Amino acid sequence: METLFSTSTKPGQVLCLNGIRVLSINWVVLGHSYLFSFSFMGGFSYLQTELLKRRNFMVILNGFPSVDSFFALSGFLVTYLLLKQLAKRGGLTPLQWIAFYVHRYLRLTIPYLVAMLIEGWLYRFVMTGPRAQQVTTTAASAHQMCEKYWYTNLLYINNFVPWKGNEACLGQGWYLANDMQFFLIAPIFIVLLFGKPLIGLIGTVGATMCSAITAAVITAYYHLGPASNADSNQDEFWLLYNKPWIRISPYLVGILGGWFYWKWGEKITAGVKALPEWLKVMCATPIWAVTAAVQYGVVFGLYDDVQGVMEHQKSASEIDSVSYQSLAKIAWSLSLTVQILLCQCGLGGFINSLLSWSGWQILSRLTYSVFLLHLGLITVLLGQMRHPIFLNPDFEFSVLYLGILAISYLSAAVLYLTVEQPVANIEGLTYRKNR
Repeated sequence: METLFSTSTKPGQVLCLNGIRVLSINWVVLGHSYLFSFSFMGGFSYLQTELLKRRNFMVILNGFPSVDSFFALSGFLVTYLLLKQLAKRGGLTPLQWIAFYVHRYLRLTIPYLVAMLIEGWLYRFVMTGPRAQQVTTTAASAHQMCEKYWYTNLLYINNFVPWKGNEACLGQGWYLANDMQFFLIAPIFIVLLFGKPLIGLIGTVGATMCSAITAAVITAYYHLGPASNADSNQDEFWLLYNKPWIRISPYLVGILGGWFYWKWGEKITAGVKALPEWLKVMCATPIWAVTAAVQYGVVFGLYDDVQGVMEHQKSASEIDSVSYQSLAKIAWSLSLTVQILLCQCGLGGFINSLLSWSGWQILSRLTYSVFLLHLGLITVLLGQMRHPIFLNPDFEFSVLYLGILAISYLSAAVLYLTVEQPVANIEGLTYRKNR
């Protein structure tokens, strides 16, 4: 309990990541709460006539950058921390490399396994509401998928087996599969950036460009839309949505950001401290404005395409689709990484103060458990609903979201205290001996 509520910090921590991590998982829960609830609307036409016409509803409809944020954060942290270890030791022994991977596997997998047991087996027995029959079909399907494919989750290949992500055990597990696969190969780029920076830089940028080109080719060849919200029953859709060759670009951008901060962060920070405040504002404001504008374009730039499909049954142009699918992830993650660097180098201003608030540390410890549990909780809550969302959808959706968010964090605290933190304590003792 003391560990959960601790707000103490250590030198070298990237504190702004706590706020970004919490806001990103809240965005993920927001999107899932709305999108999973649409089938429970009493007046479904409201979705087409009102919600989809709102520009601000793109935050829900196109919330995919929230996941790209996590990939970028993961790449940034893994790189920054590993480079510090390499610089301190001059390299890692084979035993230390083994401990590096085992540490990650155990920390992620044991809470993941508990979440699979809860969602894949328990949830279908606890729904008794009038909508339970509708929802338990999904829960029973989840149970069957977990019986059939549980091993793919533990091997972190569930973004390949089964091929369609909507047939997997614990649907959101595709993210963990990608993250683990990226973690496995990340040292290749990081070690090169440490020992041979030019080769490492060319290799990392080149791999990022290859990912973008792959996305462009798949989008053009299969005539897919500009965002990953096409027919999820199409095999082609799953070439693009949850596969590592598409999802790796934000992670690679994060690697570059972590390397940049490790190499030049202290020097830039020292230089910024010597500047007068007015000059700091003059330097930082244009960069913040440009990165925020890019992020706005990534989220809201598809609004006209969505309206065109709704009103004229007209698909987005192939140029728009290819451009967005190949560049949006890179643009979002690069903007986010630049913002992190601004915060860390003393050019974050009030935004850094907000993101680095000590209270975020508590909630950020729960984000992994929130990620694991929230979809199952949404399923259970919808199964217990006694009436459709009809009279005032905005108000009812808001109440539903806040309730789901609160229950997700409370459930996450239980999972953290009973599973995640005890495992971390036990495993950490062994890991530290081999560092």
